[in-house]
This record gives sequence, structure tokens and C-alpha cells, in this order.
Amino acid sequence: MSQGTSWLLQISVGPVQEFIAAARRTRDLWFGSFMLSEISKAAAKAVQDAEAELIFPEPNGDLSPESDLSVANVILARASGDPEAMNALAERAREAAVARFKEFAAEACKKAERCIVKERWDKQVKDVIEFYSAWTEIGTGEGAYKAARQKVARLLAARKNLRDFLPHEGEFGVPKSSLDGLRESVFRDGKVPAIPGLRLKEGEALDSVGLIKRIAGDERFPSVSRVAVDPWVRGAKEETLRELTPHCEALVKAGAISRVRGYTTFPYEGTAVLLSRHASMLAECEPEGRPEEKEEVREKVRAACRGIATILSGLKERDRPQEPYFALLVADGDRMGAAIAEIGDMEGHQKFSSTLSKFAGKAKKVVESFHGVCVYTGGDDVLAFLPLDTCLSCARGLHEAFGELLKDYKSIKDQRSPTLSVGLSIGHAMEDLEDLLEFGRGAERVAKKGIRDEAADQGVDRNGLAVVVRSRGSGAVVVREQWGNRAEEKRDET
Repeated sequence: MSQGTSWLLQISVGPVQEFIAAARRTRDLWFGSFMLSEISKAAAKAVQDAEAELIFPEPNGDLSPESDLSVANVILARASGDPEAMNALAERAREAAVARFKEFAAEACKKAERCIVKERWDKQVKDVIEFYSAWTEIGTGEGAYKAARQKVARLLAARKNLRDFLPHEGEFGVPKSSLDGLRESVFRDGKVPAIPGLRLKEGEALDSVGLIKRIAGDERFPSVSRVAVDPWVRGAKEETLRELTPHCEALVKAGAISRVRGYTTFPYEGTAVLLSRHASMLAECEPEGRPEEKEEVREKVRAACRGIATILSGLKERDRPQEPYFALLVADGDRMGAAIAEIGDMEGHQKFSSTLSKFAGKAKKVVESFHGVCVYTGGDDVLAFLPLDTCLSCARGLHEAFGELLKDYKSIKDQRSPTLSVGLSIGHAMEDLEDLLEFGRGAERVAKKGIRDEAADQGVDRNGLAVVVRSRGSGAVVVREQWGNRAEEKRDET
């Protein structure tokens, strides 16, 4: 690091809501989270390459594109120089963030260039990234770093309140994005394009960000239907799965379903074996070509669906796939702000950052060991989809992993270490994804605060597990309790 005045730099990258919250498919949700992490990672790498010392994310993490490291959208680093050098460093980080986003945009544009209005696309992608930065001088003496960290956090919050509002340049008569209504659709002539992997509903439209999340990258993130049918897949006979495979491959070839990553056994979307979803699958299949060629593809889809229906109808009713319910898990660390505030030096914060990074890696392995899929694991946050028969065990595994890694970060006031609150929202795979996400985040709030926010008054807030069950057409059933220590539980049983 070059010599000069020592500064503490904090950066915030977004938009968080647009990348993560606006999603109709699990693929939208996962890729939005992945893209935000990659953009933040690019900004962090630019800061590190300028010989600044990273604090968050961890200094020794792999910041190369598409590495396993997940990076939150807030970056903290120490740098040296004068105010002009700090401004240049922040600008360098901003340019890196924008450049990484434009890589995703260019990839999506190449796939969809025949179907989009290029002028509208270029105008939209130009101003997507939100980037805010603040820095303050680190003084000398005891407590100087801690004081600087508190001040830079206040400065960044103030800067975000003065966000840049660019004039809206909408187009009259052009439909808005179906995901969030923020921007106009980029589709040409309002027509639904035949792009592999797009699979839009009737009348659905996407803006540039929505289209990037839908088609950029080659990964096939599992749908919630695949997670929901996983207990059936694990219990099905090998012969049954073997008979289903050629029909599923025919559906993949026709573009009606996708192969998914993360599952070696039956690596297909769950809708393939949900007979009630076959009609929708056919309706969403938009093959390319002349009308007669399209009809030929649709007939192949119908034939594959008939083959699957014949195989499944030959099974006993108890051996067929049941209603596709699954669990959405949302976990968040408790008292993390207090834990960070009690660390008084940069080296301590770097160590803490490294510990959180270890948990993020561990959390992904825990979720996968219970046949689930991670949407996001970053720091103390986890968002995942899980089968019903493993969700409670997975929640326990995450809680224990978090507690073990952060056991040494005890509060000076009450000697308690940070804990993990976990919300499990159980719902039907065909429910609207935005509703399912809202239910999951609601379950996480119940885990922290209680069913009616009464937990704090009773002294049992946080360190909780909440399970919220919503069956179709019925009200929610909510159960909440604090986590117990397993050793204590075993003593109580005896």
C-alpha cells in the first residue's frame, strides 16, 4: 500500500431489490443474486489491485470471476493517499462494477439480438448499476479505527439518501416489465421471442435486467418443482427413473424443460413428472421455425408427456409423485452489528470477515448434503430451497455450523455469541415465487421476533426457528421456538 494519509473506504453496490427481489422463476432469483455478487466482487478486486487492504470481503478470498466466493454488496477497505487518490480509487471500483455488469448484458444481448429493440436495450443497461462510496481519514491513537468505521458508515448512509435520480425516459405505448414494472419491455413489436430458456407466460414482458437474469450464463438452476419432487426421486425405483429418462430427454430437446445442475439422479425439472403441469409446459413451449415445424415440436412434447403419464399411471397411487410442496429457508445472523461494533481494530475485522466467508462456504455444503439448493450464501445470510423431508435437519445443521464458527465472538455485555435465526416457509411449488419469497422472509422475522413480535418482551427473541405452513386455499399455520443446546436437550430427555 502506498504511503500517505490512511483512509477507510466503504462502498455499496446495487440495485439489490431489482437483482434479487424481482423474480418469477428460481433462475431469475439465483442469477440475480449471483450477478450482484460478481459485480461486488469486481469492485472489491479493483480496490485490492490498487494496493488497498480489504476488510470486507475477506482479504484472502478468491476474487476472480465466477469463483466460489460470494461477496456481499458492501465493501470496506483501508487505503492510503490524498483525497484525490481516494476519489480515483472509488471511480476505479465503480468502473469495474459497471464493466462486469456489461459483460452479462453483452452475453444476453448476443443471444437475444434478433428479438430486442437495440436502442432501448442500450439506453437501459447504461444506468442500471447503483454505486455509492464514502471515505474518512483514520486518525491515530487508541480507538481511531473504530471511530473511523462508525463515521464512514454514517457518511455512506447519508450519501445513499442523496441518491442520483436520473430523468425517466420512458416510451409511450410500450408495455412495462412484468417482473417489477420499472422499465419498458425490450422485446421487438411486443412479441414473445423464441429464445432457448426464456419460456415466458402469455403476455409476459421483460426489460433488460429481467432478460439478463433469464438467459445470461449457461447454468441451469433447479426449479422449485425439482426440489419438491426430490423425496419421490430418492424413493423411486431405478427402473422407473430409467424408463422416464428418454421421455425427459425428448422434452429437453424440444425446449419444454431443462436439465438442472446439482442433481446427478434425475437431472430434470420436476414438472416433467407432475402430470397436472403438462398442459402449462406445452403452452410455454415456443419452438422456432415455420408453423409446421413448430407443430412438429409440440407433437413431440405431447408424445413425451403421454409416455410419462403411462409410466406413472402404472404405479400404485402411493408410489406416484405427490403434490409438490417444498421449504424455502431464510437464515440470518443475530446480533451481528453488536459483534462487529465490539471489534476495535482492522485485523480483528479481517479475521471476522474470514470467519463469515467460511460459514458461507460451509452453509452451501450443508444445504447440498440435505438435497437442497442454495440461492445465496453470503456472510451470515442464507437463502435456499429444500425438500420437505430434510428441511428441519438442514436448519439444525446450519444453526450448529454458524454457532461453532462464531463461538469465540462473545459479547462483552452478556458473554453471548452470535446465533442464527432460521425461517422455514413451506408452500406449493406452483405458487408465485415473489409470494413464496415474502412468506420465507416473514418466517425469518418470526424466528427472530416471535409470532406477534412478543419475543423481545419475554426475553426469548432471536436464536429462533420458525416454521410457517401454507397449503393452497388455507390460512397459515405458524410455529416458533428458540433453538436449544443438543447436550441440554439430551439431559432433559433423560
